[in-house]
Amino acid sequence: MKTKLPYIELPIKTYSALTESLLDEKKQVINEHMLELFINEERWMTFICSPTNLEELALGFIWNENIITDLNQVNSVVLSENLSKININLKIEVERPTNFHRTTTGITLPNKKNFTEPILDYSFPVKDLSALYSRFSDEQKLHDLVGGFHSAGLSDGQQIYIIMEDLGRHNCLDKLAGGWLLYEQKFSPSILMISGRISSEMVMKSLFIGSRILISRTTPTALAIQIAEKAGMCLVGYMRSRQFNVYSHPEYLS
Repeated sequence: MKTKLPYIELPIKTYSALTESLLDEKKQVINEHMLELFINEERWMTFICSPTNLEELALGFIWNENIITDLNQVNSVVLSENLSKININLKIEVERPTNFHRTTTGITLPNKKNFTEPILDYSFPVKDLSALYSRFSDEQKLHDLVGGFHSAGLSDGQQIYIIMEDLGRHNCLDKLAGGWLLYEQKFSPSILMISGRISSEMVMKSLFIGSRILISRTTPTALAIQIAEKAGMCLVGYMRSRQFNVYSHPEYLS
C-alpha cells in the first residue's frame, strides 16, 4: 500500500510564561495532502486529505456517492507513485454528477439499495456501549500524537475491525466505507463510531454501510436526528465513560 506520513515535523517557537521568552522546539503538524480523483480517466475532483488509505478513500467516496453499488463494478484502482492522482477504472459507464453529497448543504436521501429498513429485533447492551467507544478512542493514535485528526471505527459490537483517521471527518467515513468494501463485508457493521459532530451526511453514510447505532463524543444536528429517527438508526452523542445521550431509537439499547 502506497502511503506517506500524515504529519511532518517543523521547527517552531513556543512561548513560556515561566521564562517569559520564546523557546525553540520541534512539533509534529498535520500534513495536508491533495489527491486528484479520476474515474475512467476523467478528472472528477480533488480531495484534501491525509495521505493514508487513499484507495479506500476513493472507493468509499464513489460508493457513498452512489456511483457504484458493488465492488465487482470496479475493474482497477491505480494510485500514482507520488500519491497525487488516483484513477478508478469501472466496468460501467458513468457520468460525473453535477453536485456531490459531501459538498452540498441541501441534503436529500438517495435511493440506494443498501439504505435498509429498520431492524426491529436488533439490540445492544446499553451498559457495554461506553466501554466499546473507549476502546475506539484508545486507538486514535494520530490524534494522540499530533492532535487535529478525526477518526471513525466500525464494529460488530464485539470487535472493532476497521479504524480510519484523517484530517477531514467526511474522509474518515469514506475511508471506512472503502475499507468495508475491500474487507469483503465479512462482518456485521452494526455500530459505527466517530470522533466529531454527527451531521446528516454522517448518518446517511453510516446507514449506507448498514450500521444501526452511530456514536460520537459530541453532538448530532437536528437534521441528523430527524433522518435517523425516520430511517431507524440509534444516535448516541456526548459519549462519556459513565454518561451519554440517546437522541433516537433508544429501543436498540437493551
